[in-house]
Amino acid sequence: MTALRDGYFDSYRGMVNTWECDDNGHMNVQFYTARASDGAFYLRQALGLTPSVIRGARHTMIALEEHYRFHRELHAGDMMAMRSRLIDMRERTLVVYHELLNAGTSETAATMVAVSAHFDLESRKLIPWSADAREKAKALIGPLPDHAEGRSVKRETRLADITLEEAAARGFIEIYRGTVGPQHCDDFGHMATQFYISRYSDGSGHLWSGVGMDRQTMFARRRGSVVLEQRLNYVREVLSGDILIVRSALIEVAPKTVRFMHFMFNGETGLLAATSEAVAIQLDLDTRRAASFSDEERQRLSAHVRDLAPAAAQ
Repeated sequence: MTALRDGYFDSYRGMVNTWECDDNGHMNVQFYTARASDGAFYLRQALGLTPSVIRGARHTMIALEEHYRFHRELHAGDMMAMRSRLIDMRERTLVVYHELLNAGTSETAATMVAVSAHFDLESRKLIPWSADAREKAKALIGPLPDHAEGRSVKRETRLADITLEEAAARGFIEIYRGTVGPQHCDDFGHMATQFYISRYSDGSGHLWSGVGMDRQTMFARRRGSVVLEQRLNYVREVLSGDILIVRSALIEVAPKTVRFMHFMFNGETGLLAATSEAVAIQLDLDTRRAASFSDEERQRLSAHVRDLAPAAAQ
């Protein structure tokens, strides 16, 4: 049985490596996702889905949605620990909470709420949880802490299921174009969660430039960008060899924050693979605090705001 401490079980221990840090000088968002993915393995084990059982029964657990709040920066050399618990158990899905801590200060670095599902690896469909898993889950369920609740991005919602053609017609900016390699896929045969968010992160420079904020000018003024809160939704499986295109747009501009939406498409079929909604700030790289947008910057950004209303006929 998984040992509980203060209503949580330990699900990760490690440290931040220099190669996990980005041009803003802190751990990149994709590696928070990677830590949550690591923690999910220990949750599976607590529910009876050990690695050997998964290999034999061909049943596992996959993420459908992940909601993140980033509370404090982590830097190279910081020690990390993660604690986890279940929030809810449903017929075919469950809600799990992961809290990533700076092990040196015991402060919360990030909170993550995931909706995951019981998945048949042969049929590639969701299936009900077993009675044994339900029984094991009872000891793991606890409340969601207030500081993990959604603040600016709602949990358990999803952006529209549009096509690549529709996104282009609406003027969404292409921020990423690339491929999926076997090194990006997990032991279940599809792209691991880390590499979804890495595509959005890798495209962030193109996104900021596309909405009128030149990245080199920002850095010259000692300005960077940081995501405060983000929701990821997985719509269709992505496999090794697939080609991907991400198109994104601004939803809202506020004095210190902007809201983005990202749509990841299969470049062959044009079908939606995943979406994300995120709130970000402009970061003062010296004070490490949010920097307000100037009136001129807000006006420039506002010209790029888009919505999901039907595209005009061509």
